[in-house]
Amino acid sequence: MKLIEFDGLEFKIADEALLVRPIRELFQKDKSKKKEEFWKQVSYIFFMCDPRSTYMYLMDEGERSAEICKQEGFGEEWKPSSLLIEAMNVYRKHCVTTASLLLDDMRYALDSIRLIIRRIGLSLRPSAEDENTNPTDIKLDKALDSMTKAAEKIPDLARKLVEAEKELAKDFETDDKARGNASKAVGEDI
Repeated sequence: MKLIEFDGLEFKIADEALLVRPIRELFQKDKSKKKEEFWKQVSYIFFMCDPRSTYMYLMDEGERSAEICKQEGFGEEWKPSSLLIEAMNVYRKHCVTTASLLLDDMRYALDSIRLIIRRIGLSLRPSAEDENTNPTDIKLDKALDSMTKAAEKIPDLARKLVEAEKELAKDFETDDKARGNASKAVGEDI
């Protein structure tokens, strides 16, 4: 599902997005001429839920929300309304594809690896057989070995993540083009 469309230098809400009840209600609730509150909410939906969002590197939704609010100038007191949360949940469901699910899993796995690498040096303890050796040397050797092994795998994993993100973007572009009288051929999604 497409949430916003770019029309020249301006953007507008996608027609199909207004067919979704909670999004339509957010639109109707904002009585202002420029719909500034509505656009604020739509940007929050996009940044929080769309797999193409530049904020998706933040796996924890609380962190992601806080960063969006900070960067987009929502203010510290701003909180999503129950209607906005409902709109986000519906939008998430409409964005789900096999590729987006795999991309989420890949992001989660890479984030877990990143956190493990940060903790390696802190969690190592010398074993009983290492009593005669300087504990700092043992920790450093184990940490370096572990981090080196992980570092060797990271470039390939990062490349695969970038490729998966590009494929997902292509999926969305293909879906956007297959509208109106156009139709996809059998197996075109594969």
